[in-house]
Amino acid sequence: MAEDTKKTDPDLDDWFDLDKYKQAAGVAYEFSKKKLEDAGREERKSATQRQKFSDRDEERDRKQASKAYSY
Repeated sequence: MAEDTKKTDPDLDDWFDLDKYKQAAGVAYEFSKKKLEDAGREERKSATQRQKFSDRDEERDRKQASKAYSY
C-alpha cells in the first residue's frame, strides 16, 4: 500500500523539487550575469588598450615622417 501512496501523493514525489529548480535557475542566472559583466569589462579594457597602442603608433609614425621630411 505504501508504494501506491508514493505514486499518488505529490508531497512524496521528490523527483522534481521546484524549490531546488528555482535555486539552480537563480545560480545559473547570477553566473551568466557575472560572466557578461566580466566580458564587458574585458572588452572595455581591450578597447582602451587598443586605443593606447594606436595613439602610440600614430605618434611614432608622425615623428618618423617629420624626420624623413626634414632631410
